[in-house]
Amino acid sequence: MTDWNAEVARIRELRAQRTRIGPGERPAVVVVDYQRAFTEHEHIGPGTAVALQHTGELLRAARAAAVPVVYLVMVLDSLDDRMLAQRVRSSLTERCERGNPWTQINPVVAAQPGDHVVEKTVASGFHRTELDALLTELRIDELVVAGTSTSGCVRATVVDAAYRDLRVSVVEECCDDFRPLSGEVALWDMQDRFADVVTLDEQLQRFAALRAERAAAPGGVPAGEPAGEPVDRSHERDAVRA
Repeated sequence: MTDWNAEVARIRELRAQRTRIGPGERPAVVVVDYQRAFTEHEHIGPGTAVALQHTGELLRAARAAAVPVVYLVMVLDSLDDRMLAQRVRSSLTERCERGNPWTQINPVVAAQPGDHVVEKTVASGFHRTELDALLTELRIDELVVAGTSTSGCVRATVVDAAYRDLRVSVVEECCDDFRPLSGEVALWDMQDRFADVVTLDEQLQRFAALRAERAAAPGGVPAGEPAGEPVDRSHERDAVRA
């Protein structure tokens, strides 16, 4: 019989030993599906609240360094917009029809002025959305990823980012999965083949250094878009899908 505790310990050791890809020069934080539908349901554990708090800390550091923040949110005009497996099987996405309060971003990690909100209909944040265009517009070369679930929408977005030759840093403490074993395996899989899995402390240190570097630049104006209301790009999604 498989000793799953031993297996988890082994893949954590392998993850720590794996060669890293390294960070980029123009990062953006991407927050995947931290909506009420996926953070307040009946299967969550105590780790969800902890991951949200850690993500709030990450976002504060990113904004202080003028690092763009992008929220990926599942919003469906119709439940028929979901992929086949979710239409056939029961899924939390049943709560994600437009206008349903469950689609709202969890207030612990609420969007702030100047952030970007990208709607999606499947696991990956890249599938038939304007995320590609937004990252190109902002000249982003690295995604710093937080969100839920680690083995689902986080991994799908990370894989698609890797296919686009983007550098990806998955912040371990800022990801959540109510299937703990699936989450552990997904972190190893991403580290092994698609991304770097980093700690919150090292990412906070990177953002602090970036903040100091940008503040010392000529004019002292960090890179990034000027503050304003959160940018909802759902109309662009419709254009992409047409």
